[in-house]
Amino acid sequence: MNASSTEDDSQAVSEATEFLVLLLDDPENTSLHAKIQRWRKADATHDAAWRSMVDIWHLTGDIGPVLLPLERASISQPKNPVFRRRRILAFAGAICACGFTFLFRNDIRLSVLSDYQTGAAENRMVQLPDGSTATLGARSAIAVHYDTHQRQVSVLAGEVFFNVRHDSAHPFVVLAGKMTARDIGTRFDVNKSDDRIDVAVNEGRIGLNYGIQGTTNERQMLAGDLVSINVRSGTVTQFHVNPSEVGSWKEKRLTVSDATVHSVVETLRRYYPGFIVTYGKGLDTIHVAGSYDLTDIPGALKAVAAPAHVSVREIGSRFLLISTKSS
Repeated sequence: MNASSTEDDSQAVSEATEFLVLLLDDPENTSLHAKIQRWRKADATHDAAWRSMVDIWHLTGDIGPVLLPLERASISQPKNPVFRRRRILAFAGAICACGFTFLFRNDIRLSVLSDYQTGAAENRMVQLPDGSTATLGARSAIAVHYDTHQRQVSVLAGEVFFNVRHDSAHPFVVLAGKMTARDIGTRFDVNKSDDRIDVAVNEGRIGLNYGIQGTTNERQMLAGDLVSINVRSGTVTQFHVNPSEVGSWKEKRLTVSDATVHSVVETLRRYYPGFIVTYGKGLDTIHVAGSYDLTDIPGALKAVAAPAHVSVREIGSRFLLISTKSS
């Protein structure tokens, strides 16, 4: 399975999640029923994601009704608090089961491709053959390839902080998707998710390319520079941050001065030994600042939510549901 297929699956599950949450809150909304039907028919991946959720919901048995195809069934239910809580718990179980399917498949792929990999809430420093180091954040993976011409590391997933021993005869190159970062004596951070690649410099200088390797259109980055690449649109945006923020997660604290809620949640998700599900629009446009404890993810999310007008619901001990309050 290629990377774009995995991204499509993940996006479809996210959209199916949002539709199901909306439907459970407003089961008699005929326009929403019609919208879901159009979405399912638009792409086979959409329909597969929806059917997976229906199958998983069916396994909850007496907790709730079977979500049959919408043209054949309604999910109208008594709106008493006890039933609603049981329904939300059933939904949490459905999402967790669905999430395990995609995480398990991705973990297998990374295990095959990577030389080093970390699990949830695990940071790990790796010494590379030349004496440089790579510190992997939680749920991260890298592949290492050194030859007589260059030192190359591929970031396959997650976040990695590099402390590079400079050697002009053997360039140090980091790959993440279509992004290439060339060391010019530096300490820098690469964060790769399905929809975004961030590169930030803590110290020194790097040359950054996005697109075709080997082109001369190289962007120079200095300490405090942060470049964010939208993988889906190809948009490249540059910011400036306090250099001390770069790689702050190595000390189990995430420090940001101007970051989107979406990007903060993506980092916190890797440190949570459960599932964090987001729905609603605007999380990628709301900006926050603060220092968040990576050993207390529910507390960190609540600290993010307070000034951002974002809702955080804890369901059980392993499930967090996040939404914009207007959702």
